[in-house]
Amino acid sequence: MAEQNTENAPRRLEVTLTPEVWRRERGHAFYPAAKALHAIPSLYGTDGTPGEHKTVHAHYFAAWGDWYIVEFDHASGKAFGWARLGADDSQGEWGYIDLPALESFRSARGLPNFVERDLSFTPAPAHEVLPAGRRRMRCRDEACTTCRPAD
Repeated sequence: MAEQNTENAPRRLEVTLTPEVWRRERGHAFYPAAKALHAIPSLYGTDGTPGEHKTVHAHYFAAWGDWYIVEFDHASGKAFGWARLGADDSQGEWGYIDLPALESFRSARGLPNFVERDLSFTPAPAHEVLPAGRRRMRCRDEACTTCRPAD
C-alpha cells in the first residue's frame, strides 16, 4: 500500500465551540456555518495589515453595541475585530472579542436583549463596512486610495 503524503495537504482546523446558550430564543445560530468560520483568519493572521484593509467576516449587534470580526480562534471562540459599545462610533476600537461571552449574554432587565449575528452580512473590507464616524487606522502609503484622508 502506498504511503500518503500529508505534509502538503491543507490542515482542517477543528471547531470546538461551547454550546450555544440562547440559540432557540435567538432563532438562529450565533456562529456562522463551519465553512464560513474556516474562511476567517486565525488570531494574529492579519497582523501588519492596516485596519482599513482588513476583511470583516462577520457582524454581531445588540441595542447597545456592534462587533465586526476579522480574526477567529477555532478552539476558544475568541476573536479580534472592531467593536463599539453605545451609540458613539468615534469610541469604537480594534481589540479582542470573547464571542462565547457575547453569545451567552442576556439582559436581566426588560425585553430579552441578545447579541445577534447579522445574517445578511457579506464579508467585505473594513473601510466599506465599519461605521463612517469611527477613528480610522490608516496605512502609511501616501498613494493609498483606501486610506487617503477625506478632502
